[in-house]
Amino acid sequence: MEDDLSFLNTSTERGQSNATLRIVLPSDEVCHISDHISPFRFLDRCPLLYHAFEYGTQTRLQASIEAPSKYAVVSLLRYCYTGSYLPVDAGHGPILLLPHAQTYKISEDFQVPKLQLLAHGNFLSQIELACCMPTPPQDLLDSIQFVYRYYSSRQARQQHGLVDTLLNYCISMFHYHKLGENLDFLKVATDISEFRQDLCRMNMERRFQDECANDIVRLCLDTVQLQACVRPTTLASRDLPQEMICDDPPATTNELESDATIGAVAHLDEKICERADQVEPVTATLVLRSKISQLGPAAEIELESSDEERGFSTIRRPKVCGRSNPFEPMSSPELVATPLFDFSDATKGDDSDNEEWTKL
Repeated sequence: MEDDLSFLNTSTERGQSNATLRIVLPSDEVCHISDHISPFRFLDRCPLLYHAFEYGTQTRLQASIEAPSKYAVVSLLRYCYTGSYLPVDAGHGPILLLPHAQTYKISEDFQVPKLQLLAHGNFLSQIELACCMPTPPQDLLDSIQFVYRYYSSRQARQQHGLVDTLLNYCISMFHYHKLGENLDFLKVATDISEFRQDLCRMNMERRFQDECANDIVRLCLDTVQLQACVRPTTLASRDLPQEMICDDPPATTNELESDATIGAVAHLDEKICERADQVEPVTATLVLRSKISQLGPAAEIELESSDEERGFSTIRRPKVCGRSNPFEPMSSPELVATPLFDFSDATKGDDSDNEEWTKL
């Protein structure tokens, strides 16, 4: 398609078609479009392009914009002037995909939704026509590279369907158009890893029902093997971007509190272990058990009962009652100190009295 600018002469407004338009291509090349642009043509259909014009040094309106190609800018101008971005003889030319993809891109950049819808529809119609032809479109490889340059991100794939449209075409026409035997196509699959991976993904989504399913898998394996296997060296980290060489990410508040708690517990454990290891020098170690402080009601203790008239004393030791608290730890029998008793003093009384008592 030629960049025909004859539609610029259709303007009937005198004295207003004197603005200059220049574009900057992705290769940083500056192209001059025309010096006979009427900015007021863009006021209704493309306001962003209208506001891009400013007065220069010679009091003349001029604008410099970025564009994917010269054809895309001409398509935008034609749409603003005539309402259609296609030239008059567009239906008689070969099947092309790239011009519609470029028009789709510039309509997205300048927020022209109607033009974007027209470009997307024509892109799909050209794909359908290509399926009926014995050879693929002549700009298929350039179209793949262009689409993957601007619409390969996840968000772009969700908003635009250009990538999936190309993938479905490549898989469905892989055998018919002999894409597996096309060296240029294989080179593109080798250079663009995302395109190669997407072919496998689309092949899986189609449940390997195409005749080329095995060839697609083999193509991906072969292109992977063609790439040089570069093994990382010890000093390979010096070549990494600075963003990848960094410390651990900053910890959150919860992580800081958790780390502080763990550190405090660990410090306490160390102190306990130190105290356990330090044994004070003592001569003996005794097990101390407290006496039973509470006894049952049946344990009425009468420790001493004396009979001064008979000259003896009786000591009663009642049995220790059971523990009042069932959860109290058991204690071993305790030794109760008793005073020494002299039986000779007890026998100094009358003999008649001694006969009445039985010694135990």
